[in-house]
Amino acid sequence: MTRQKKEVVRKIREIEEFIEVDSELGCGFAPAGSYDNMYDEIYKLQEQLAKLSHYGSVEEMLYDNRGFKLDENIPFI
Repeated sequence: MTRQKKEVVRKIREIEEFIEVDSELGCGFAPAGSYDNMYDEIYKLQEQLAKLSHYGSVEEMLYDNRGFKLDENIPFI
């Protein structure tokens, strides 16, 4: 993984951790839409990561199943 990808992943994790901590400390009582800007920022960072990883879109990156072993016990595959 390149340094640029690591930085993007680190930023995504920081934002996600902030949301989790704020939600936990506030007992889940954050006003509706208070994290929308942060989720938008996460999506922008994921777009950058997808481009750096040579994917066409974020969805293509997130739903890539290369490297996964198919298990016959999973009913939805």
